[in-house]
Amino acid sequence: MTVDVVTTEIVRNLLLSAADDMLATLVRSAFQPLIYENGDAAVALLDRNADVLGQSSGLPLFLGSLDQAVKEAVRLRGGKDWLQEGDIVFFNDPYIQGTHLTDVTMFAPLFLEGELVGYVAARADVTDVGGRDPGGGTETTEVYQEGIRFGPVKIGNKHGPVEDIIDIIRRNSRSKDLIVGDINAMIASCRTGQRRMLEIINRFGLATVEACRDEIFRQSEIADRQSVSAIPDGLYEGRGYLDNDGVVLGQPVPIAIKVHVEGERLVVDLSESPDATKGPINCGRAQTVAALRVAYKMLLAPERSFDGGCFRNIEIITRPGSLHDALEPAACAWYYSSFGLLIDLFISAFSSVLPDRVTAAQFGDSMITYFAGQDPHDPSQSYMCVEAHAGGWGASANADGADGVINVLNGSFRNTPVEALEERYPVTVTEYAIREGSGGAGQNRGGCGIVRRYRFDAPTQLYLWLDRSITPAWGLMGGEPGLPPRVEIDGSVNRDDLLKANGILLAAGDRLSIMTGGGGGFGKAA
Repeated sequence: MTVDVVTTEIVRNLLLSAADDMLATLVRSAFQPLIYENGDAAVALLDRNADVLGQSSGLPLFLGSLDQAVKEAVRLRGGKDWLQEGDIVFFNDPYIQGTHLTDVTMFAPLFLEGELVGYVAARADVTDVGGRDPGGGTETTEVYQEGIRFGPVKIGNKHGPVEDIIDIIRRNSRSKDLIVGDINAMIASCRTGQRRMLEIINRFGLATVEACRDEIFRQSEIADRQSVSAIPDGLYEGRGYLDNDGVVLGQPVPIAIKVHVEGERLVVDLSESPDATKGPINCGRAQTVAALRVAYKMLLAPERSFDGGCFRNIEIITRPGSLHDALEPAACAWYYSSFGLLIDLFISAFSSVLPDRVTAAQFGDSMITYFAGQDPHDPSQSYMCVEAHAGGWGASANADGADGVINVLNGSFRNTPVEALEERYPVTVTEYAIREGSGGAGQNRGGCGIVRRYRFDAPTQLYLWLDRSITPAWGLMGGEPGLPPRVEIDGSVNRDDLLKANGILLAAGDRLSIMTGGGGGFGKAA
């Protein structure tokens, strides 16, 4: 069946609109600020093969792996016959979805007259699923320490939520009823996606929608092949270092990438990735694939959204048991730590052949702080406040780098507004500003990081995870590197040598200063 271009574009945009509605339902219904303020979530509509039909804005790192996670979950449960109308599947296993345990993936099958015709999927960070420390901590050495782990289980069916599963989750989370609220928001998001997708199918007919899908996928595949064929054949390489794995402090972790281009085909080889580390920077293969998809889209195909026709000419090689293809029981709480560096290495590898498209390196890490303590509104409860901080992006041949932008992996993620943070938690923000001079010098300068200073108004546990001080954002074409991140703690604890910390106890009145890294400069400064 063939379809005209007008119908194809209408269907394409309706699918994208349906995904936007799913995300709006999730964010507006969530109970915890990490979702409703920060936007730590993503959704997608998938066809019967679990290939992406439409997605909303959200965390790029999530969007690049939702399809892989759904396919693997269905495979593990023996195929599509496991699913029935009304089911909603829940899981958080890092070796299936690729991310840490606090990220939850849900998906629901879509049936039309008894036939499975697609899926809707959502992922969000629910803050805490138990474990040794709130939110998983920064010093785990096994996945078992990071919280309760679920393989694919049915958390909803045609009769409603499965309360037994939800009760297990509630009892194992410090967030208690708040995590249940987030789960219900995800269920509502999936139901919204099902309704919207059925509306589109009923309006146009399944055959027409699938014909539009085939045309959309065909266009995306052609575009990818054209993008890769424009690169000269060859081997492109990059290498850098993470500061450490969070446990073995003093031992940098090497990250190496090789990209082979041959005609229309691109192969990314990560077989030199180190063995899984003792600390929690390991990740499942699905998220490694997602990170490299982000890198590819940024550099070579930014004009098109991701769909099931993308990446068909791209192969990603990982080594099972390595940091980028972790196996049980490798710790995965900070799985994304290497990805900003990996993306920078991918982009910079092409600087000699694509000088007008590449950018210098970005600050490259999510720069996480989180605070835990007694809830000031309910002393019987605890709280946890998580923030990912912005930094400087790399300059290009055409422009300075952007100041104070979130890490490339996090897309539409936002830090907690000062007013919301101070109203909800015993924390005062005393300064929030651009870190002047932190961007690398060059013909075009790198973007500047940010400064965010806090005063704690009650005893607080402090957790830190900042990286990229050993390999800060490098410049290109003679540009200089940006400044690395820096943390200062003043009061009952006085430290200026920490970038990672696990539950340091601070007293009321203590102060914390976070200074994120700047981006690299491009070209020699005049």
